[in-house]
Amino acid sequence: MSEILVEVTRGELAENLLRGSIAALGTGGKLLAFAGDPDQVAYMRSAAKPLQASAAVETGAAACFGFSTEELAVMCGSHIGDDYHVRAVEGILGKIGLTEEAFTLGPDLSLSKSLRERRIAEQTQPRKIFNNCSGKHSCMLALCRFFGYDAAAYQQPDHPVQRLILSTVAGYAGLPEQEIVIGVDGCGVPVFAMPLRSMARAYLNLCNPAQLAPERAVAARLITAAMGAHPEMVAGYGHFCTELMQATRGRVIGKLGADGVYCCAPIEGGIALALKMEDGNAQALAPVMVSALTQLDLLTATEQRALASFAVIDNYNCQHDKVGHWRPVFTLHEA
Repeated sequence: MSEILVEVTRGELAENLLRGSIAALGTGGKLLAFAGDPDQVAYMRSAAKPLQASAAVETGAAACFGFSTEELAVMCGSHIGDDYHVRAVEGILGKIGLTEEAFTLGPDLSLSKSLRERRIAEQTQPRKIFNNCSGKHSCMLALCRFFGYDAAAYQQPDHPVQRLILSTVAGYAGLPEQEIVIGVDGCGVPVFAMPLRSMARAYLNLCNPAQLAPERAVAARLITAAMGAHPEMVAGYGHFCTELMQATRGRVIGKLGADGVYCCAPIEGGIALALKMEDGNAQALAPVMVSALTQLDLLTATEQRALASFAVIDNYNCQHDKVGHWRPVFTLHEA
């Protein structure tokens, strides 16, 4: 059963109590610590993107097309569609000889409220490339071009690229493919559900790949190095994924998923975490993860100070008066 992870206060009252579950795995994939139900089954959503992107490296597609580290990082991202994200995705498309019209995902303005409002004011039209998943979709199109597959239906679960990605995700998670529940993600491609401890195992392998097959280990190291070197490509300046990796200088790799999912692990740290907020609340992710990482001694004092604005989030009203906080209220249990 889940437990209360965050309280949202208004004045002296805890107005909302937000429940969720965490699984933290240690050396050998054993459960190290937890909150709530570490075996809760949930969709990874966009937390799977680094695993999906690693398929482009492992197969040789990334080397064939000469993708830069910025381009590999944006494949892993849920980006805000800022100009630097657009340039990176356009770079991928240019190298594989396609345009954004090849994307099956829907057009958007931005995940960022301020950027979306600016584009509305400028009468900028929504574009597919602004969609936060355009980097992931460009990776899938690159795999189509590399193998010579039909790119018109790359989003279908039975497409060879999606079968390859499922196999890759299952391999990282240490699960048989048939044990992964397949759904449809917000951007239209398959999405994978598994227990939280399996999500954590996937990130444990991603960030501690020595025990993986050589090709996958090389891919994992390239993907996490790209994310750590270019964290702005994974989200955007001021957003938690980017700020976490910037604060730790790429030592901790983190990636959110829609509807309250977060996975992270320190590079070669022998530990990994997976989180699911029960109500899907994304704003609670940062306070919970900063608290969990701090409780597990995975953040230095300097890193904690750099992430202080995410550890407790101020609650504002429409006049921008601070009226309360979003704050973590849990203690991890030893397994």
